Amino acid sequence: MGRTIPSFRIALEEEIASWRAFRASLGPGSRQSLDELFNEARTYCSASSNSVRPTKFDGMLMGMLAAHEGKLQRLSAAIEQTRLELHVED
Repeated sequence: MGRTIPSFRIALEEEIASWRAFRASLGPGSRQSLDELFNEARTYCSASSNSVRPTKFDGMLMGMLAAHEGKLQRLSAAIEQTRLELHVED
């Protein structure tokens, strides 16, 4: 019989663990930022597992990018709302 493929969640945790040396070389602020990126990848784990990509990092990166895009959109909307309230033009 062939080997079973681990779940994407397990594979994701293995991929995150493989970045341990890189993480350790970062300063405290950057380390926290990297941890937050990894948490974003975990948030999108189900979507990543459905994408059937050849590497785990593809799904991780897309999850991180999707999370950041959402944050950028919310920040842009908040900035625009503040400009409207203060009657400030670009």
